[in-house]
Amino acid sequence: MPLRAEVIERLEQLVQLEQPWRELAHICSCPAALPGWQLAWWRHVAPEGSLLRAVAVFENEGLVGLAPFFVNPGRRVDYRLLGAGTTHRISPLAVPGREREIAALVARTLAGYSPRPDLVAFEGIDVGSPWPQIFVESWPGRFRPWRYIASVKPAPVLELAAGFEKWLAARSGRFRRQIAQARRRLEAEGGSVGLVIDPAAVERATHAFGELHFGRWRGRGGSSLGNSVTAVLEDAATHLVERDEMRLWVVELRGRPLCVSVFLAAGGETLSFNSGFDESRGDLKPGLLALFAAIEDTFARGEHRFDFGGGATSYKLRFTSEDAPICWTGIVPRARRYPLTRVRLAPNRTRWLITRVGRRLPSAWRRQIKRIARRR
Repeated sequence: MPLRAEVIERLEQLVQLEQPWRELAHICSCPAALPGWQLAWWRHVAPEGSLLRAVAVFENEGLVGLAPFFVNPGRRVDYRLLGAGTTHRISPLAVPGREREIAALVARTLAGYSPRPDLVAFEGIDVGSPWPQIFVESWPGRFRPWRYIASVKPAPVLELAAGFEKWLAARSGRFRRQIAQARRRLEAEGGSVGLVIDPAAVERATHAFGELHFGRWRGRGGSSLGNSVTAVLEDAATHLVERDEMRLWVVELRGRPLCVSVFLAAGGETLSFNSGFDESRGDLKPGLLALFAAIEDTFARGEHRFDFGGGATSYKLRFTSEDAPICWTGIVPRARRYPLTRVRLAPNRTRWLITRVGRRLPSAWRRQIKRIARRR
């Protein structure tokens, strides 16, 4: 029986697919695509006036693919994935091995739907994902859409096959000593590191995350996460924690949270979402201890990969040197508003090209360019 695509415009219809959607997220090892997470994002973060345009693909009556797009409000018709701007490594889902036929059907379906896309964006998607290029090749029309790349970021990952002891032995002696010393000091002061599961403790942890995270970023120009993220965590936790799809690691000192780190998990992969910690007790290394505990736990569970999310910050590189980059890319169909859309995308693409070229320059040149930029 041929594949059948259905465009879902109402939230209640999408909720009805939650169980097979969840199974797909696990089969694809894609924590960022879990329904409990993306539905919470839709309820609390989606821009006002957004239109749901999720494409579900069925074979017989079974769900074999899901591309949960929405239309971003504005003069330009942008199709984006649920979770865009908040979560890295988001992706449409398809039964492994059938990505090409499913993605091609999704592309053809969106091309003829209303409102017609001026742009289809894949934000924070794995750089090796086949979805954007399949959209280019499958989009109907005389001319193929233009594919753009706005940004590429490193995204450290840790493959877990070698085992915890072998991984830890490969870390520097300084790193191992720092972890051991921080643990002893925390314990000596009556503190602890733990995974919270009890509903009351989960509620306290999600609330504390907001206070710690936004408090830390308040004097630094603000967090990239919107203020609604606390509501997303509270909503998602009610569905995900009991299924072990959200893990909240908390560092406490005499009943006071020093750090709350949030992780999503599906299909043997754990994704680090974000954390909040009290910088006034940075001497106890609460963020480092929470991350170390989460990694040790994923090894113990027999999972296959730990994803640190986008950005090769120094603390991540202390845990791993492996990288699985993510990118911000998309397609622009050659329709009536194609020229205007390309013009509006030009600044973002120019910034990406400058950054890409800049990385190839000698380090002395890069430092000089930064000095000049700071003077302006």
